[in-house]
Amino acid sequence: MNYMKTLDLKIFFRLYLPSVVFIGILATSAIASNMTLVNIITGSIALLIIANLLLKNVILSRILGTIFLLGSFYMILALLDDIIDGEATIEYLFGFFMILFSIAMSVLLIIGYNKKSNIELIEQL
Repeated sequence: MNYMKTLDLKIFFRLYLPSVVFIGILATSAIASNMTLVNIITGSIALLIIANLLLKNVILSRILGTIFLLGSFYMILALLDDIIDGEATIEYLFGFFMILFSIAMSVLLIIGYNKKSNIELIEQL
């Protein structure tokens, strides 16, 4: 008998991947920044994401997902402004795909900790 549980990809993609991605993004942002206020803000958001990863709180995940989603929409508007002004280069395409990936992770963070879907996912194990 195999007593070790295998990693279910649905649980990984819906519950853990968005949090891990945003923790990585915030960590690189904090390392690259020289401003103390930015480090404090990104550190506190990273701690909230880690707490959410451990506690699996529905309200906190929806709030964080909404914040990241609104930030992604703001970045799309900034990107479109540079395209309209003619300042965009081919490197902006990579930024556009990163923003789309961030939107997808935000949506997964919003819907990932739904209690009904979690019960169904855990019952499948």
